[in-house]
Amino acid sequence: MLNFQTFPIAADRLRRLFAVLLCGLLPCLCLAGCAGKTLVDDNPVFSETPPRRALTNRSSVAESDELPSSVVRTVSYDSTSPEPLTGNSVVAEVNGSPIFVDDLIGSIRLTVESNPNLKPEQVQQILHQEIKPRLTNYIEQEIAIQALRKAIPEDRQQLVRDSLEEPFQTEVIAKIKADKNLETDQQLNELLATQGLSIELLRESFFRVQMAQGYLSSVVDVSDIVDRAEMLEYYKTHREDFTSKERLRCQEIVVQFARHGGREGAKERMAKVVEALNDGKEFPEVAEEFSDALSAEQRGDMGWLEPGSLADKEAEKKIFAAKPGETTEVFEQDDRFEIFRVVTHEFATTAPFQQVQEQIKEKIIQQRLVDARQNAMTELREKATIITMYDNAESGTAAAHDSFSLPNR
Repeated sequence: MLNFQTFPIAADRLRRLFAVLLCGLLPCLCLAGCAGKTLVDDNPVFSETPPRRALTNRSSVAESDELPSSVVRTVSYDSTSPEPLTGNSVVAEVNGSPIFVDDLIGSIRLTVESNPNLKPEQVQQILHQEIKPRLTNYIEQEIAIQALRKAIPEDRQQLVRDSLEEPFQTEVIAKIKADKNLETDQQLNELLATQGLSIELLRESFFRVQMAQGYLSSVVDVSDIVDRAEMLEYYKTHREDFTSKERLRCQEIVVQFARHGGREGAKERMAKVVEALNDGKEFPEVAEEFSDALSAEQRGDMGWLEPGSLADKEAEKKIFAAKPGETTEVFEQDDRFEIFRVVTHEFATTAPFQQVQEQIKEKIIQQRLVDARQNAMTELREKATIITMYDNAESGTAAAHDSFSLPNR
């Protein structure tokens, strides 16, 4: 029985992707495989099969077992080829199914090609640079999805897709709208369109990752039994994962030379700061009144600092040596005077084993699942016929293989 689960990392990556797009970086719709806790648990479409109706198509599975042994046919590629890549250029084939440029980097291609400052050869160079690191993951997704289509009847495939719509809407679309203060799909589509994207493209990327990883999880059998010795060993070798970082919360008062006619004027103002503090005035009040830093709006609050956060290592050393409630000496920099007060100091601590035992168990089981899925993918790859346009360029062994060019379609 196939047992699917959905993966929240896909939703997180889509939201991070959207944030990257708005920052003006090159967009990317190629999502790698993901793992994690389920978005939708005990979903009948993914786990339980209706009575008298098998989810697995036994004849299809039998056919998949008869696939030819590993066949990876190389394709000649020359970066100086006069034929440029277009959205319809085929960059790879998986069991005869083509993978087009736009399957991998459609929105990137639109962005790059619309840049008037790029020469045609620069456009082609960027397209190849963006395709190559994404191709392997996309090929593996395609292999898994082809296996899923063989194993599941078409009507059940649609039920799988239908079951993914709710997590897509709640974990991706709704959160993007909230982050960007959007109310309607039309508003979101208009914003996505500025980067050559759409809700439908995000949906297809999300579904593709979920279905590929869901299929791989369905064909592996991972034990959920973890003994204490294995958990203890994991705890010993991953102690840093359960150890908090040292940090402190600090307040500052900064007096800048340029704001007070130079060093001497700033020195006089800092003397008033020290006098106010010695008279018992609260540090936040003095910061609000005298500080030239932006933190003055937060009454001097700098937030949490970790070791290595400050450029002045000598000052940082003394700040971290101060006890909560203590005020440091005045530090002079090239363009300012500074004084600090430590509010609270949290030292690095390691959680006891008993406290993180269940967390460790989940991590071990999850790693087993990741390894099992990778092994399943390796087996599928060995049975697949994979052709890419980069194989010869990477292996340098074109003469040892059939060599031909993938067409534009």
